[in-house]
Amino acid sequence: MSPYPTEIPDRTRRSRFVTVCQQALALAVVVAVLTPAARTVTMEVRPAEPGAAVPGTVALQAATTPVTVPTDVVDPTVTEYPLTASPKAVSGRVALRGSVTPLADGGDEVTSDALPVAGYGTVGVTWAHGTELAEDAITVNVRTRTGDAWSDWTAAEYHDEHGPDVDSAEGQHSRPGTEAVLVGDVDEVQVQVETTDAAPEDLKVAVIDPGTPAATAEEQPAIQTTDSGATTRSAAEVTEAADGSEGAEGAIAMQAATTGPPQPQIYSRAQWGAPEDASYKPKYGSISAGFVHHTVNANDYRPEDVPAILRGIWKYHVKTRGWADIGYNFLVDRFGRIWEGRAGGVDRPVVGAHTLGYNDYSFAMSAIGNFETAQPTPELINAYGALFAWKLSLSGVDPSSPSQRVGSKYFAAISGHRDAGKTACPGKYLYAQIPAIRAIASQVQQGALLGQLNGSYIGSPNPDIVVRNEKTGRLVLHDIDKIDGTWRIAATVKTNVEAPWAKQLLRVGDWDGDGFNDIIAIRKSDKAPVLFRGMGGGNFQPAQVLPGSFRGVKMLAAVGDVTGDGLPDLMGQPKGDVMRVYPGQQLTGFQASIPATGQVAGKKLVPIGRWNKDGAPDALVRNGSALTLYSRILPGGWAPGKAMKSTTSGYDWVIGLGPMATGGTNVLVVRNKATRAVYLVPKAKAKKLGAPTLLKKRKKFDLAG
Repeated sequence: MSPYPTEIPDRTRRSRFVTVCQQALALAVVVAVLTPAARTVTMEVRPAEPGAAVPGTVALQAATTPVTVPTDVVDPTVTEYPLTASPKAVSGRVALRGSVTPLADGGDEVTSDALPVAGYGTVGVTWAHGTELAEDAITVNVRTRTGDAWSDWTAAEYHDEHGPDVDSAEGQHSRPGTEAVLVGDVDEVQVQVETTDAAPEDLKVAVIDPGTPAATAEEQPAIQTTDSGATTRSAAEVTEAADGSEGAEGAIAMQAATTGPPQPQIYSRAQWGAPEDASYKPKYGSISAGFVHHTVNANDYRPEDVPAILRGIWKYHVKTRGWADIGYNFLVDRFGRIWEGRAGGVDRPVVGAHTLGYNDYSFAMSAIGNFETAQPTPELINAYGALFAWKLSLSGVDPSSPSQRVGSKYFAAISGHRDAGKTACPGKYLYAQIPAIRAIASQVQQGALLGQLNGSYIGSPNPDIVVRNEKTGRLVLHDIDKIDGTWRIAATVKTNVEAPWAKQLLRVGDWDGDGFNDIIAIRKSDKAPVLFRGMGGGNFQPAQVLPGSFRGVKMLAAVGDVTGDGLPDLMGQPKGDVMRVYPGQQLTGFQASIPATGQVAGKKLVPIGRWNKDGAPDALVRNGSALTLYSRILPGGWAPGKAMKSTTSGYDWVIGLGPMATGGTNVLVVRNKATRAVYLVPKAKAKKLGAPTLLKKRKKFDLAG
C-alpha cells in the first residue's frame, strides 16, 4: 500500500436519518503503538466490492460479495432405496437394497448396498410414519466411495424433536428420519444402521441429486435492506401476537422506539433455485423467540456450492420427510450469507418445521455445517446477530430477554435447539457462541450499525486494539476476548496498511456504510484526514484523503453518531474555541462543524460507547489524572459533566474500546507509565472503573493518542 494517499473524488452521498436513541454508537479512539507484534495470525481476506452496499445502510460482511446462483428453477431428483419391508408393500415385489443382521443384545444392524450418487449429493435415512424411536435407540452412519477409496464412517444425526408439530397438518403424515447429510461429488454411498430393538419397518435411504442449473449468474442478495430498516408494529399488534399473555412474566419485552434495526441482506429462494409448489399454503403464527440450529452438513463447502446444498435439504424435507416446505425459516452459510428458507415472507411469522412443540411461536435459522466438530466463523456469528435483531424486532421482542413465553414454556429470546429438547443441535461450538449472538443482536436492535459494531476489524464480535510497528509503520490488530473467564488478547493480525506518516489514528467504525469498519488517520504534514476503508479480515483498501484539515484541533476523537443521522462523527476542540462536532458525511468528508458545548478543560477525549442506557454516545474527558463523564452527547450540546470516582493516576494512556459483545461490558485499555504494561479496565458502576486485567507486559507496547 502506497504511503502517499490519493485525493478522493467529491461525491454526494445520501444520509439515512434515524432517531438518536436508535442509531447512536460511540466508537473508541485507538492509536498507534510503536512495537512489532508477536504471534501474528494470517487470515484470508475477501476484497470488498466497491459500491456494493447502499450508503448509510447495514450490509453483512460477506453479503456484499456476489455469488454464483441459478437463474431459473432447478428441480432436484431423489431416489429412495428400501432397506426393510414396508407393511403397505406387496410381499416379494419390492427388492430390498440392504441386509439385516441380528445383534447379540436384541437389536439389528442394517447395512445398505453401495448406492450410486449423482451430482453434489445429499443422503438421509427415514422410516415409517408413526414409528417412535428415541434418539439413543438408533444410530446411523454414512460413508462414501470416490474412485477406489472408501471414506471413514460419519454419523448421520437423528433428532426426534426436529420437525413439524405432531398435531399439525404436515406432522400428520411426515416420516421420522436423520438430518440430511451432504456427501458432495462422490461415486457411491453406503449407510449402516444399528438399533437397540428390531429395525423399524419401511427403512429407506434417500439419495438426492440437487440438479444442475441451465444457466447461472453472479448476483447480490435479492432481498435487500429497506430504507426504513424494519416493519413498524403497534403495541396492540405485539400484544395480540403474544397469545394474550398478561403480566410481567408472560409479556413480550417491548422496544421503546418504533424504528427497528435494519433488515440484513438476504438471498432469496429463487437464488438457490427453489421449485415452488402451487398447492403449498404457508401457515402463520407468532414470534416470541428465535432458535439456533445447524444442518449437520460438511464444513468445507465452497461459496458456489450453497444453492445445491439448499436444494438437497429442501428435496429431502419435502419429498422424503413429507414436510410442506424446507423446515427452517432462514439458513446461513459459513461465509456469513443469509438465505431465505421456508416460503411465505421473510418479514412474516411463517410457521416452520424446526423445533417440535414450538414452531407456532418461533422462527429458526440453521447454520450450514456441523458445529459439533467445527468452530463457526465470525461472519456466521455476525449474521446471526443481525438477522435475529431484525426478525425479533418485528414482533417487539428484546433479544436480550431471558424469559419469553413460547407456547407452554419459557425460553430466552435467542436459544439453541438443545434448550427446547434432548438434542446436541446446534453443536457444542455454535451453542457456545449463543451469548455472543445475543449481545450482538441486542446492540444491533438498540440502533448500532452492524459495520460499526464494537470496532471489530478482524471479524470477531469483540473490538480490536489497533497498534503500529515501530520500524515499518504497519498497523497490527489485537482481538480481545474472554478466555477461561479472563480478558485476553485472543488473536493478532497484521494488516496491509503502512502509515508511518500518521500523527493519530481514529477508529471511526463503518464510515463509508459498506458494512466494514474503517480507520481515519490524521496526517502529520497538514493534519488532513486520510480514510482507510476496511475490507474485513483485518485488511483495508488503499488510503484516500478526505477534504478538510484538523490543524490546531485538540482532543480529536471518534465518538459515534452525535447528530442522529446514522453516520459516524468526530468531535474536537480547536485552540481557543469550544468543543465542536464534525459531522461525518462518508466519502465526501464532513459537514460544517457545529458547537457541542462550551470550552472543555482537559487533554484527552476518550469515547466509551454507551456507558448508560439513554441511547446516546458517552465520553470521558481526562484532565491530569482526573476523569469527567459526559453521558449524553446529543445535537445541541453535552449534559453537564460528572466527576468519576476512579482516576487514571499512574497511567499515561487511556483508550476506550466501547462495549464488548462478550458480556456487554464497556472497557478501557490503559498503560502503566512506569512499567508500560497494558491493562484492560472494565466499567464497574456509572462513575467507577473495575479492577484492571493485564493484557501485555512488553515495555515497548506504547499507546499514543
